Amino acid sequence: MPPPFKQSFLITGLAFSAGLGLSGSCQAQSIEVPNGLPEVPHVVYPEVGLPNFTVPAGTVQQIGGDGKVIQTTQPVSTGSDSLQTLYSRSWGYQAADNASSLGVNPAALAATCQVESGCQNVYTATGSGHTITGAFQMANGTYSEEMSKALASNPGLASTITSGTAGQQDPATQAVAAAQYMKEEAMTLQAQGISNPTALDTRAMYNFGSHAGAQVAQADDSAMMSDFISSTAMSNNNISSGTTVGEWRQSTANKMGTGASAPVLQS
Repeated sequence: MPPPFKQSFLITGLAFSAGLGLSGSCQAQSIEVPNGLPEVPHVVYPEVGLPNFTVPAGTVQQIGGDGKVIQTTQPVSTGSDSLQTLYSRSWGYQAADNASSLGVNPAALAATCQVESGCQNVYTATGSGHTITGAFQMANGTYSEEMSKALASNPGLASTITSGTAGQQDPATQAVAAAQYMKEEAMTLQAQGISNPTALDTRAMYNFGSHAGAQVAQADDSAMMSDFISSTAMSNNNISSGTTVGEWRQSTANKMGTGASAPVLQS
C-alpha cells in the first residue's frame, strides 16, 4: 500500500483536475447577460393636429357696473371692423339686436353708423330747418316715418325704444329707424336687379335719396357722379366735379370698413 501522503496527493490532484474541467465546461456553456433591459424598437406615434374648424357663434353677457346682466345675446353677423366699433359702444349690442329683429345684418348697420358718425352719438341738429342728428344722422321727418314702419312690422320693438323724436339721441332707438330705411333701400335694389345688395350698394340711397341713389348703385365705375346728383349735393358731401362713381365707391368703402361689402338683408 502506498504511503498515505501519496494517496492524499492523488485525491487532491484529481479533485483539482475535476474542478478545472467543471469550470471549463461551465464557461463554455454560459451566456452573457447585458446590464439592464435589452434594447427593443420603440414605436413613435406622431400627434395628429387639430383640423380646421369654425368656432360657432355663441352668446355674450354684457355686465353693468352694478353687476347686473344688461345684454346676453350677440347677433350672428358677417365680420366687420366697423361692427367691432359698434359693439364697443354701450348701446351697440342693443342696436344690433334691433336691426336683426327687422332682418337687417348688424354688420351693414355698423358700416352705415361708421361712415355717418364714427358710431358716436353726436348732436348736430341746428334748428327746425336742419334736424339731422344722432349716430345714424337722420332728419326728424325720415326718422319718424321709418320708425312707424318698423313698429308696424314688429310691434315688440316698442318696449325697447325711446318714444317720440327724443329717440333721435338714443342710438339704439335710432338704429331701428335706420335699419328699416336700409331694408327698404335693399328691397328696392333687389327689385331693380341687384340680387343681394350690400351696405355700399345702399349707401348712395341713404346719402342722396332713393331715386339718385339707386342710379348710382347701378352705374358703371367709369360714370361721373355729377350725372346723378346735384352740384349742391356734391358740394355738401365734399365730392369734386370730376369724381367718378368708382372713385366715390372706393372712398366710401374705405370709410365704412370691411362692413361695406356686408349684405344688408339677413338670409
